[in-house]
Amino acid sequence: MAEAQSKRGGVPRDVLLVEYSAANDVYLTYDGFRWQAGSFLIAGVFVYWGFLIQSTPSEMVVGVSSVLVASLMSCWLLFASHYRQLYLLKLRRLHEIELLLGMEQHLRFTPLARGLQYKAQGIRGHHIDNVVYVLTAVGGSVLAIAKNGFSYWDLAVFLLVPFVIWRATRNEGEMKKNLGPLVRPSET
Repeated sequence: MAEAQSKRGGVPRDVLLVEYSAANDVYLTYDGFRWQAGSFLIAGVFVYWGFLIQSTPSEMVVGVSSVLVASLMSCWLLFASHYRQLYLLKLRRLHEIELLLGMEQHLRFTPLARGLQYKAQGIRGHHIDNVVYVLTAVGGSVLAIAKNGFSYWDLAVFLLVPFVIWRATRNEGEMKKNLGPLVRPSET
């Protein structure tokens, strides 16, 4: 008993199970909440696009409003990026506890799985976040160009979008680098 507890860093099994349950609940919340919040913003973008299609606003109004929409969607993407980092940190702790307790619920999606390893296919959720961000952030400018022709006002969002994508990607890369690789603790 004492040897098993020492492999867990002196933390009793029941304490790890409670922590596992709490981390799993929060992990699921972080995963879903960014889209719950984002869906309202995305709906607002469609309303804005409808306004652009139905009316003939000045180039300056389109330019300024497109920058405001792109800024709002930038806040959403950076928020989603922050929540993804929290999600990944919770997932990391779940992996650590699973390694300590011999569980594999989430480890099956990693190379550390002892049994069957699962591989997800297709585009990852955070890449979909980036695609939705780009489409919603630049869509107003694209619609304005298609409807009214080119204006320098329409270019303003194209300066913001690459910076925000770079920043969100860099944040996650730095966090993963700081975490380092997940390794199975020695069983000797």
